[in-house]
Amino acid sequence: MTGIWIGVLALAAGAADPRAAPPPTELAVGPLANEVRTKGWIAYTARSDKGDWDLFLCRPDGSHVRSITRTSDYNEHSPQFSRDGRRLLYRRMPRNEKIDNNHHGTQGALVFANSDGTNPQVFGGEGEYTWASFSPDGKQIACLSIKGVSVIDVATKEVVRKLERRGFFQQMTWSPDGRWLCGVANSFGASWSIARMDAETGAANAVNRVDCCTPDWFPDSQNLIFSWRPPGQEVNNGYGWTQLWQADGEGKSRSLVYAEDGRHVYGGHVSPDGKYVLFTGNMQEDGDPGNAGAPMGLMRLADAPILGGDAARLKAEHPRHNTGPVLVLPAGWEPCWTSSESPAGVQQQRPAAAVAVPAEADDLANEVRGAGWVAFSAKTEAGDWDLYLCRPDGSDRRPLTATRDFHEAGVRFSPGGEQILYYRMPRSEPLDNNTYGTFELMRADADGSHVESLGSNYRWATWGPDGSQIACLTGGTIRIVNLTTRKTVRDLPRKGIVQQLGWSPDGKWFAGTANGLGPYWNIGRMNAETDAENAVSETDRYNCTPDWSPDSRYIVYSRGIIPEQGGFAEIWMAKGDGRDRRAVCVEANRHLYGACISPDGRYLLFTRSEADLGPVEPSRTSMSIIRLADAPVVAGESSVLRSRFPAAHRGPRLDLSWGWEPHWTSHDVRSAPARGKESTR
Repeated sequence: MTGIWIGVLALAAGAADPRAAPPPTELAVGPLANEVRTKGWIAYTARSDKGDWDLFLCRPDGSHVRSITRTSDYNEHSPQFSRDGRRLLYRRMPRNEKIDNNHHGTQGALVFANSDGTNPQVFGGEGEYTWASFSPDGKQIACLSIKGVSVIDVATKEVVRKLERRGFFQQMTWSPDGRWLCGVANSFGASWSIARMDAETGAANAVNRVDCCTPDWFPDSQNLIFSWRPPGQEVNNGYGWTQLWQADGEGKSRSLVYAEDGRHVYGGHVSPDGKYVLFTGNMQEDGDPGNAGAPMGLMRLADAPILGGDAARLKAEHPRHNTGPVLVLPAGWEPCWTSSESPAGVQQQRPAAAVAVPAEADDLANEVRGAGWVAFSAKTEAGDWDLYLCRPDGSDRRPLTATRDFHEAGVRFSPGGEQILYYRMPRSEPLDNNTYGTFELMRADADGSHVESLGSNYRWATWGPDGSQIACLTGGTIRIVNLTTRKTVRDLPRKGIVQQLGWSPDGKWFAGTANGLGPYWNIGRMNAETDAENAVSETDRYNCTPDWSPDSRYIVYSRGIIPEQGGFAEIWMAKGDGRDRRAVCVEANRHLYGACISPDGRYLLFTRSEADLGPVEPSRTSMSIIRLADAPVVAGESSVLRSRFPAAHRGPRLDLSWGWEPHWTSHDVRSAPARGKESTR
């Protein structure tokens, strides 16, 4: 029953009506993130850029994401910190084997490593030391197999003692005080019970019966967190939904922690101080390891029970409840939490040429955390694309829209940051990097409230320098429109600009992707008064997604491929007149698009994709930040790129997790003023 939460947490983060103001619980997400940010580290399993499963670390607020395995020939999964946070155990298996959510503790080989991922050591062969769990002092492990429970000395590999398994068959964990083991058992009158075993005598008792899984301990060793699908639910075709519960070790009391109709909730893990709980989940009963995982959630135990989504049925069963806040974390599975700072250690075993060391990425995250907000599009658990916000270090991730019948894309902050423009299209329309700007234009406050439809006649719209006007493309012109009156202020000839229009911050220029400057798409600049046009990019290759520097002097863009030669799109920049062209960020085996310079002009935010855009759906798009002072940056290992850019830096590159077409404002979005009642004109 272990699972992966497929998609983005809607949870308690927004009302079903996208035009409604955000509820008070959403405003409380920021304080929750601030509470947990410095409370240690979270380790979890997630898809890597190369498609295998790696281990990752992040801060409890979702910031400072880093990969700690990077072994493209293997899948690593099921991490567990030692109680002092200095060691990590996990399992490693060949990449071509599929992770089985009900048997992952038996797959592959057991590995021990430092908690920052350094010095990994394989402990035993394939299928040995199954369902391993650290003793409180980290010197022993308890393992569960069909033959029983074995306590093993790590240093000598000697079996210290054996216990009958008493029907336990998976997901065993040793309690912090060393007195107990917990796991999933089938020997208490029903299958899939949560049970507790005395670690010395082997005496066992049921904690909760029928359709339970993924148990873990509270720090006091007296209570457990676990997943349970209560019987008698008429929803989900009578099958019901799995919920997160807690109970005492004797099984005498239990209470709901989190529930949501429409989602199975799994993998509960209580924070080392006992105040918070992590969890994951999915829409399908056993998850789907073929997908990329799903965002983890974090909540205060003091706020329990929390009911997420449309909780009408659940409210009747749990009249005393809360609706949040729930903090959305990166996509991951089977998380664990330590209060130790040991995972922050520099990973010295990797060659210096591999990537920037994590400490440098941490420094970058600390620099940008308070520098405003980033808005972007990302796929939800329901399969549509919504808009989201996060801090520039990737923390405080929260939804802006929740419209299951639509995709939202192409979000852009107004010059002052108080409002956003974006495009909305029917969910049946495939989201495409080259067409999203041709659908219905929406305007809203920057916090997602007071949504207003401007209609479908404003293609590739861009904010004017003072936010009172927009410019857009028509059949033959660049049209400037007054937002208040909706009247045309002026038309200029389009001069071949076909998409991705941008108005310079000083109001003097337009930039866009044009098809009249060479054989392929190129970046063109047009004088907003005289309509004189010039090429900014090279004209012998595809180029796209231009954006302006805050001083209106430079344009960043994606330098694409020459069709006959192939390759990958790179981020370049040039002066508006086309001089001083230079690389900013290039990466082996990734296309880089959608560059956006930070409001202070110091950083570059961009999208990375596995496939050439075009269609966004299959491309596995994620976002990153680099310092412009570090440019050019060559990410990944490529002798070809290294020979092209011998003096390039190797980072740091800060990963912001999944997203596409981001935009950055220095405005405090949480204090965005309301413009009045919403409209659907």
